Amino acid sequence: MVKKTPKVGLVLSAGSSRGFAHLGVLKVLKDAGIPIDVIAGTSIGSVFGALYASGSDIDLLIKMTEHLKQQQYMDVSVPRWGLIKGKKIEELLKLLTKGLTFEELNIPLYVVAVDIENGEEVVFSKGPVYQAVRASISIPGIFEPQRINGKLYVDGAVLNTLPINLVKEHGVDITIAVEVKYGGIIGKHKSINNIFDVILHSIDLMQLDHVKKCYEEADILIKPDLSHINPNRFDSAMESISIGMEAAQKVLPQIKEAIIGKNG
Repeated sequence: MVKKTPKVGLVLSAGSSRGFAHLGVLKVLKDAGIPIDVIAGTSIGSVFGALYASGSDIDLLIKMTEHLKQQQYMDVSVPRWGLIKGKKIEELLKLLTKGLTFEELNIPLYVVAVDIENGEEVVFSKGPVYQAVRASISIPGIFEPQRINGKLYVDGAVLNTLPINLVKEHGVDITIAVEVKYGGIIGKHKSINNIFDVILHSIDLMQLDHVKKCYEEADILIKPDLSHINPNRFDSAMESISIGMEAAQKVLPQIKEAIIGKNG
């Protein structure tokens, strides 16, 4: 009897700058030879999901992160639709994903955004990857919404910050979910100092119950404690990567055991 190789789905959550922890998790999974068959991501999770699915060199991305300055990819605008235009980061996303379409990716990828005019969750799986990711990271009030084919999209975290349901729908045997937004901060006092804090924390509160329910759906949950990392500052990216690596290393034996178990 031929053993069936289990299909592994990876889910990467929203989390603003804390999302750099995803890069640390991806490095550990790749170095350990953990196969990933399907990826779903929201907001910053869609960024790193897209980079991984497009075959980007993880170690090179970590080196780039160390030297990348926030002004290189943030273009402040006069507020109408948002505080940041998003053109710089869109160009960077296009470069890093090699201008690939979803159909050309090494691994099937599903990116969550929200059609703000219709109030509907939208899952991108076709067309240019960078456009979909730019839509998924469009935090309301911070990034200008992304317009694609006449529709206006904002951050997928508004409706689905941890899209476990998407990999489940595509027949995975094992679901690995990486949640970087709430790990270590649920129930803790939140200091609000500026408009970015107000917007991000408001979205966090709206999604809290949804995320707690999602935890139960994951076979393996990686939840780095990033409570001391300011989600609207990117100068702690390298620390977030290290915390992500540490959290992934802790559950690596559990992941390997799950794969062996399904394979047996």
